[in-house]
Amino acid sequence: MTSPADQLASRTGYVLIKLGEEALAAAERALAPLGLRAKHVNVLTLIEAHRLSQQQLSTGTGLDRTTMVGLVDDLEAGGYATRERDPNDRRRYVVSPTTAGIAALRAAEKVLDEVEASVFAGLSTTERRTLHQLAVRALAATRHPH
Repeated sequence: MTSPADQLASRTGYVLIKLGEEALAAAERALAPLGLRAKHVNVLTLIEAHRLSQQQLSTGTGLDRTTMVGLVDDLEAGGYATRERDPNDRRRYVVSPTTAGIAALRAAEKVLDEVEASVFAGLSTTERRTLHQLAVRALAATRHPH
């Protein structure tokens, strides 16, 4: 007879959720000394190339507006981002990284590279690439079903 734990582990979705939880927990621990969380890094990544509105950031990250306002508040308080009224639409705020924000993002990227190397240490480079490609394809299919 199959144990309940084995039944759960037979579900790909369950295994991916658990893997994601492990990766996120490791990332949060590794980013803490930088004063950042994974969601902060996501925001900094999105605003590095383009000033974006808080609404665009919410859409880009899949986070609700209230959560996004809190994240931008954190980044602003840490000196990592600025929030200004959009000169083309005074109802909107646009968020931009500061020099310190870009430096923090570079440091965070190095930390996250190390985290991923650790989390996926049991896989070869080819296996990691394949896992990533399959996960991206599966995720895209959930967002754009045929």
